[in-house]
Amino acid sequence: MNAKLDSETLNVLRKDPLQAALTTSALADFYIAKQFPDNKALITSVDFDITGTHCITTSRDESLRIYDCASGTREQVSYSKKYGCNLAQFTAQPGCVAYASTKINDTVRYLSYETNQFIRYFAGHTGMVTSLQRSPNAQSTSMVSASMDGTVRLWNLDTVKPVCTVNIEGGKNGVAAAYDPSGMVVAVAAESQAIQLYDVRKMTKGPFTSATIASKLTVAGLKFMPPTGDYILLAMSDGSIMLLDAFQLTTLAVLSSATHNAISPTIAPVASALGQMQQQCFGQKITATPDGRAVIAGNDNGGIVFWDFDTVLANSGSKQPPAVHAPNGTWNGSHDGPVGVCAFNPLLMECVTGSQSLTL
Repeated sequence: MNAKLDSETLNVLRKDPLQAALTTSALADFYIAKQFPDNKALITSVDFDITGTHCITTSRDESLRIYDCASGTREQVSYSKKYGCNLAQFTAQPGCVAYASTKINDTVRYLSYETNQFIRYFAGHTGMVTSLQRSPNAQSTSMVSASMDGTVRLWNLDTVKPVCTVNIEGGKNGVAAAYDPSGMVVAVAAESQAIQLYDVRKMTKGPFTSATIASKLTVAGLKFMPPTGDYILLAMSDGSIMLLDAFQLTTLAVLSSATHNAISPTIAPVASALGQMQQQCFGQKITATPDGRAVIAGNDNGGIVFWDFDTVLANSGSKQPPAVHAPNGTWNGSHDGPVGVCAFNPLLMECVTGSQSLTL
């Protein structure tokens, strides 16, 4: 949500050949080019490295798998049977990833996947980690985490102690967090429907702005719309996506697909609605194209839908209740079960999605 991008940066964004190619008609023609039936359980997260040439996944089968996105090949697999794994993130350090534990404790672990040895552990959370994201700044060693314990923590990968810990008001049942594209702002969503924005340099001084969304639903996760972060996408407990103005924190629109499902009764109950949604990867099912022209989401029926963002904005506004928008299209092909993850490559014309199998 950095509104002060200089003209040179904006010109680079506008001239990006990937963005020029990502037209609505091109998106409508996306299809499954390759599928990897590698996992024995649902894929729970996916992340790209800074070059966009590799992605890493985590799964409930407690595996971390790395794929070459350019050649469409699996390169490496590691297992975290003792601690479990989720929300793996590549770091600025080549050959290293950070990921959240799902068993024994709630520590974030820093791993060299080249040597399969842990570098250090980031302990402190006392509840399931719901968000983990490295700073968008390519050379930064910072990352942010959020947890069911109601705290958000900033970390420096070079030290085991958090840079700061923030107890989120209204976050007793869990919170989710995300960086904006500049890496200078962290957005936090509490189950109490409170949305808060923090300056990363002044996290402990409280949010510089906040709002309560007019909804009885719970926020499962949130993402800033690229490339400038002027809008925020909220993944909601009924499977819909709420679109917010990132400056005013007003609700502009709701993106909804009839094939989205609410919290499944087959999921074992946990302490809160947010916890249940984390088990179903609600916050990992939405993504956006790098140019911000489209929002993409996975469905429980194994399909992928997308919305043309310009069309959504042209038919949205500040009136309440916000307009509800059906998808503009559906991608060909289907997965072997509910889609758990959906992430668009930041540098290649490729979207990675996954259920129990990963698809490119």
